[in-house]
Amino acid sequence: MGKLLDRPAPDLTPDRVPAGQPVIVRGMGAGLPTLLTALTEGRGGTFTRDGHGRVAYLPGGAEPVIHLGSGRGVPYRAAIRYPLVAAPVPAPRFATPGKLPRRTYRWRREVWPLVAKDLAYAYYHELLNGHPGRVRMTWAEFATAYAAEEWDSKAMRALIRRAVPHFADRLNLSRVDRPLDGIKFGDAAGLRRWMHGYLDADLTRRTDRTHSPDLALAVAARTLRDHLGEPHGDPWLDGFTRFVGDGPPPTWLPELQALATAGVVLFLGANLQVRPDEHGTWRAAGTTLPGGIQTHIALDIRGITEKQEEYR
Repeated sequence: MGKLLDRPAPDLTPDRVPAGQPVIVRGMGAGLPTLLTALTEGRGGTFTRDGHGRVAYLPGGAEPVIHLGSGRGVPYRAAIRYPLVAAPVPAPRFATPGKLPRRTYRWRREVWPLVAKDLAYAYYHELLNGHPGRVRMTWAEFATAYAAEEWDSKAMRALIRRAVPHFADRLNLSRVDRPLDGIKFGDAAGLRRWMHGYLDADLTRRTDRTHSPDLALAVAARTLRDHLGEPHGDPWLDGFTRFVGDGPPPTWLPELQALATAGVVLFLGANLQVRPDEHGTWRAAGTTLPGGIQTHIALDIRGITEKQEEYR
């Protein structure tokens, strides 16, 4: 469910967090829904749904005020509820033994471009084969030209623009992985509005089959992670795979939005750092919002591998 950071109250468990008190929660991975349930519905709160499916949260009065952030600043992508339209693409095609470095290497420089090229190859395979009305090139034409180009080169970007006319259909791996990078808000209300839009978009993409290239990306990430293993595996790939493929049911996203609307959850954004101070309290600050938050209680739900997700 979660654990308290080791100061200043190491024996306190989440069910004993005082009602009405601010608490920092660091981590937005697979354990987040369980922890939030314990701190909200487990305290007597309830979710309601109107005739249009809109979700609202009615506080029970015993909840803490949850200040929530992480490295990415967003929760894991919701689980996908549809199958691929086209057949799965065999992977990997580029991160293969003959192309991977055999000795000491820098993963970001020498392995990442091959991994990224495989991830995008699977994404565009599903887009061009499964949704031909949204592209201007056959898969055979695209695949041949794509294989010949270096990852993210000027020529590859031009190829993708020619083949995929709509910007929203093009894959931006950096934006998928770190959607809040480079974005700053003047206050928490601005971040909350952005987060609501982000969660709305995620709910649509994970439940509407027109976005099936997202599933191809998730399948390829898991295949690559399992294929590379040692010595070419990397914490980034493991973290990215879990982020795009191991998320909660889509129905949870409106509940998180409802908690934020009710003021029970406040978002802290990305690159969150939580440190004890000389007063025996905790201070959390990130790069998305100015300033920070100071509390007597901080919970960390991240696992060991999640702590290694920093982009290399």
